[in-house]
Amino acid sequence: MYLKTIILYAFIFLGVFRNTGFASFEPGRKPCSYLARGSSGIASAGLSSGFLVNPALLALTNQNELNLFYRNYYSIPQFNEIALSLNFRFFKIPTGLSISQFGDNNYKEQEVFFSSAIKLSDNFSIGFAAQLYLLQIKKYGNYSSFGTIIASHLNLLPWLNIATVVGNLNEPEMKGRKGDIPVYFISGVQIKPVPQLELTFDIFKDNRFNFDFRYGLGYKLASSVQFLLGFREQVHTFSIGLEIRKKIIRLNYAFEYHPELGVSNSLGVAYVL
Repeated sequence: MYLKTIILYAFIFLGVFRNTGFASFEPGRKPCSYLARGSSGIASAGLSSGFLVNPALLALTNQNELNLFYRNYYSIPQFNEIALSLNFRFFKIPTGLSISQFGDNNYKEQEVFFSSAIKLSDNFSIGFAAQLYLLQIKKYGNYSSFGTIIASHLNLLPWLNIATVVGNLNEPEMKGRKGDIPVYFISGVQIKPVPQLELTFDIFKDNRFNFDFRYGLGYKLASSVQFLLGFREQVHTFSIGLEIRKKIIRLNYAFEYHPELGVSNSLGVAYVL
């Protein structure tokens, strides 16, 4: 366990102080229902707290929701992330807010996320987001940056949705160098062959790595319980999860298995206002 912690810290610090940000501010670290689908589902209209990965999804819900998210990485006590998010209508405008923190006193990432969306037609919506990145490294100082996101969602057919997300398109800089925070692009498809079954497929690309193909499945075991399954091709990570919806309460859980680094667990608790 101690050796694994050292290795992970080494990856983070190498990323922060090289020309490319290997581990800092990795996109798509939440929500649970997204992680359990193999980090896929940007086209899924019913994705719980989905505005955190696709701001355009804000336009598809009229519910206000307060969500608390927790994730532990690879069973290492120091590697935790916690986030509080809220989506609501501000003068009838779909709006989302989130504050999150990852790391410990040695290495700490904080993000403030603000997003909004517009429904241009019954089938098409676009979303926008702004992120404030704050980085604190013990004995090395504090840094900050600002990123922007633009996204879309299209209900092409009753059983088919497609979506796109472009993140950090303004090429934010950390420590005065471009590339420390990745510019990324996601294209996603959601297919519902039958009402109980949902299939998701996302293609993720950032300016550091090759294409990452991500596959997800959601199956309703009952009216209020959904089983989730996913796979990420680039890192060969398997994931499973559950989503339980009971009136004003939503519970989400994701279990991820990395073949080299081990297990990560995520939990989300939401209150529908």
